[in-house]
Amino acid sequence: MQNRSALLFGLIVLIGLLLMTGFAAVGDDKPTYTFATEAAWAPWDYVDEDGKLVGIDIDIIRAIAEVEGFNVEFTTSQWSSLIPMVNMGKADMTGGGMSITPEREERVDFTDPYWFTELAVIVRDDSDLNVFSAMTHGARISNQSNTTGANWVRKNLVEKGYDLDQKLFENYPQATQALISGKVEATVMDATSAEQAISAGKPIKIVGYIRTGEAYGYAVQEGDEELLNTLNEGLKKIKQSGKFEEIINEYL
Repeated sequence: MQNRSALLFGLIVLIGLLLMTGFAAVGDDKPTYTFATEAAWAPWDYVDEDGKLVGIDIDIIRAIAEVEGFNVEFTTSQWSSLIPMVNMGKADMTGGGMSITPEREERVDFTDPYWFTELAVIVRDDSDLNVFSAMTHGARISNQSNTTGANWVRKNLVEKGYDLDQKLFENYPQATQALISGKVEATVMDATSAEQAISAGKPIKIVGYIRTGEAYGYAVQEGDEELLNTLNEGLKKIKQSGKFEEIINEYL
């Protein structure tokens, strides 16, 4: 009886180990991708009051990871470093309210667009400036560096000789705070983020829109067709399931 009991106990232990090993192997089969983001561009990616990384793009990527069967890790860096991080292999993908532009497409491959917006011209809520006077007659305009808003102001106003002073900042909160504190008269940013900032109580208002047709996408290293297809398939699935709309409605 003792031998049988010992044998039975050994078999139970062996089965348990095999099951544990099997489950671990299944988990380890999932690829892990790193998503680089700025974490300073609400409502797309930002750090909340509890110090957690949140936002539309954070939740979308997590939802895609779930339906496509991969693990995702997030890393944060300055906006100007995000695409170089993907180029150098320090991150597998990036995004966060990132517009698809010809200049960026020369450096990375983008997914299908998942959001469309325009640029908005913003002034303080007590300003009497309009969309024209806010960007001419010696006006000071703040922009986040390396954004479509900054590039539009440079190409269409500064380089064409309009009387204004463009001031560049590392991130969107700094550019917005410069406006609120009176260091500049206006700023140009994506309309969705501007509208979200107004609804959150920022003392600013929109005086006009610039119809640029901003289209957001996620960027991967050039030639990474496998990850690009995975992201595109994931986007389709969460749109069909209603998860995409659920995420958008939570933040907007």
